[in-house]
Amino acid sequence: MEPLLITIVIMAIIAIVVSPSNKSKSVESKPKQEPKRPLTEAEREAMRQADEAFDWNTHNALMKRTYDGPLPEHVAFNMWTNIYPNLYNVKIAGINFRKGIKDLAGQYFSCYLEADPKNKHDKNAIKIMHSDGRHLGFIPAEETEDVRQFINDQLPYINCKGHIDEGEEYDDNDHLHHFLYGTINIQKPK
Repeated sequence: MEPLLITIVIMAIIAIVVSPSNKSKSVESKPKQEPKRPLTEAEREAMRQADEAFDWNTHNALMKRTYDGPLPEHVAFNMWTNIYPNLYNVKIAGINFRKGIKDLAGQYFSCYLEADPKNKHDKNAIKIMHSDGRHLGFIPAEETEDVRQFINDQLPYINCKGHIDEGEEYDDNDHLHHFLYGTINIQKPK
């Protein structure tokens, strides 16, 4: 008789929990969310620039559709005004030739710029150095003069932030290769 009583009690509890009146109450209590509108082209460009600037507040505000800051203007094919005029974003050249930096993949870090007048390939080369002293790579040669003008030729220059990621690609023979890629943001001097 005891097992039968336990079974009846369990079935009664299940009937109460699963009853249609309980289901409708739980559905009604959730507020309906309106679908988010798609980002405009200018908002997508602002998000790309925010990501390059490591500006997660702007990125998140754009995602939530609450961003009320300046938007870039489309000036020509694939060219936009910059919402961060005090930042210069540049790729790290030669990063895959450097030893001992793979542990930085996926991290954000502080870095500084240093002239490299003894560089046998380019006497105007600018080294990108991690704040712990590791040599990460170089400013690309085609951007060296622009960077020097941007920072008023103040080398060494310490107001930089960077990020490195790891990628992979297949070559023509279907061999998988891993590589590092990174960018830095240089803050304009005051």
